[in-house]
This record gives sequence, C-alpha cells and structure tokens, in this order.
Amino acid sequence: MFQHLKFIVRYWSSLMPAGGEASGEAPSWIDYSVHPASKLGLHNALLTMHDRLEILAGEGGYYDCAVFLRSDEGCKRLSQEMTEKLFAALPHGRIRWLSIGHCDAAPPFDTRPADAAGAAAGQMPLFPHVHTPYDDLEIAPHLLDVDA
Repeated sequence: MFQHLKFIVRYWSSLMPAGGEASGEAPSWIDYSVHPASKLGLHNALLTMHDRLEILAGEGGYYDCAVFLRSDEGCKRLSQEMTEKLFAALPHGRIRWLSIGHCDAAPPFDTRPADAAGAAAGQMPLFPHVHTPYDDLEIAPHLLDVDA
C-alpha cells in the first residue's frame, strides 16, 4: 500500500538566485532530502524540516520549508492533519545498517611520547615543517611543582 510513497523535504529562500515569493513570483522549491514511507521516515523528514527551518531563519530573508508527499497521483504538501493521519497508518519501518566491511583490530596503544610513537609508526605530519627562527632557540625545560 505504501511502497509508492515517499516523503520529500523541500525549501526555498529569497536569498537564492530564483528566490520566489519576495519578488512576487511563485517560489521554486528545492528538494533537500527524500525519506521512505514509514513512521521512521516521516519522523526523520519532520526533524529534517525543523533543522532546515532553523538554518534558514539564521540566514534571514523570506523562506519556507515543508514536507511533501510523493505518490503515484503526484506531489502535495503535507498539512498537520494529514501528517497525523499518515503517522497513525504507516508501518514502523526498519533501520538498515550499511554493510560493514572487514575491519582489522586496532593496534595496541603506544605509551611512548608522541614524537617517538609517530616516527616509529611512520606517521607523516599533517603539515610539512617549515624552518622558523624559533627552531634555533635553546629553550630550557620548565617544571611545575605540583606539591607546592
């Protein structure tokens, strides 16, 4: 019964090139995410819509975000009443984990200082070192007396 249904989160903003309602023309909706026809899918679509509305409010301008129902008959915006009726009738849905490939066990924790451990493991530095005048300074080690 619900296999041909999808929930689509769409939004528009006046700050986008084809902004819409602020200029008097119809808004051009942008598909943001698609969710399956289940209670879990509808719940995730509603959460996504609320998150997107917060982001759009932070950017300013005129905007809107809504959940649409895509079916064989077409696509229409969900009202609060339709959402409540659908939520009561939809199947629960399942969480499907992605298939996880083989993962080797983590190497044992190395207690050596970071410089020695990185050199021993062949760890490449994130950024190449560029010689600076600070490299030539002789810095005396500082000890902190924690028993004071």
